[in-house]
Amino acid sequence: MNWKTRLRLSWADRQSWAEQIRDQLRTMIQSGQLEPGQRLPPVRELAQALGVHFNTVARAYRLLAQEGWIALRHGRGAYVRDAQPEPWAQEALEDLARRFVEQAAWFGFDAPAIREALEAALQQRFPMPSEPQTTQPRR
Repeated sequence: MNWKTRLRLSWADRQSWAEQIRDQLRTMIQSGQLEPGQRLPPVRELAQALGVHFNTVARAYRLLAQEGWIALRHGRGAYVRDAQPEPWAQEALEDLARRFVEQAAWFGFDAPAIREALEAALQQRFPMPSEPQTTQPRR
């Protein structure tokens, strides 16, 4: 997996790089791009790919572990946990939505455009079942 193209760090973002890494990895876990049991890249490897200090990635991993998204195994790496803790689910969803809206607004999109994009993404991910075809009884 090419982590440099999967994770994007922005100087314009108000969050630290560690928080940006944490948020993007969390989003990848939530969306299923990173599966339970999957090993994350070693801290130094990811830091080198992103061009940041290894302590930045280590902090992101610690934050994810504190939130229950990953398990840190000393000397063996970081792994996506099998199940995300329920208490974090709603908070994580709200945080993700808030960040999406903030970034879209930063790019100049207004509320109707943001809603339309969100609805399209929801429809793509969770298609509405088509209306059942009703047939007229034969007489």
